[in-house]
Amino acid sequence: MKKLFKWFALIAVTILVCGGLFVWFVTSGSDEATVYKENDLFNYHMLTDPDIENAPRITDNYYFESHPGDGYSPSNSIVFKGAADTASLRAYLEKLGYAKQKRSLGEKEIWARPDQLDGDQFYLYFNPTTREVELTRVLNN
Repeated sequence: MKKLFKWFALIAVTILVCGGLFVWFVTSGSDEATVYKENDLFNYHMLTDPDIENAPRITDNYYFESHPGDGYSPSNSIVFKGAADTASLRAYLEKLGYAKQKRSLGEKEIWARPDQLDGDQFYLYFNPTTREVELTRVLNN
């Protein structure tokens, strides 16, 4: 009987912890942008798109942004500070099968798969004044 009570208590505590985490995640503003670093393991592993996660690190100073897309397509970005150029990011996008489009979004380059122009896209932006580079993947599924 004592063992049965211990198992019941263990299961009840597990359910309460998981339920609390679920409620926290739902009510924590999941409809807003989340800014985080790679050492924020929970957000990094839960929110980072695999293609953004595997992007080459062109500086040691970078962070991530996740936008759930409330009314828009969801997106995920990596932002680098103090960057000199975007050559390795362009090579990475080409390796993934994306091609730079002739059109742009303001100063952002648009990268899409030639056979899926309405599919997922990447935006690549380089500000030479601030030396900030942003690589964003927009999910258009």
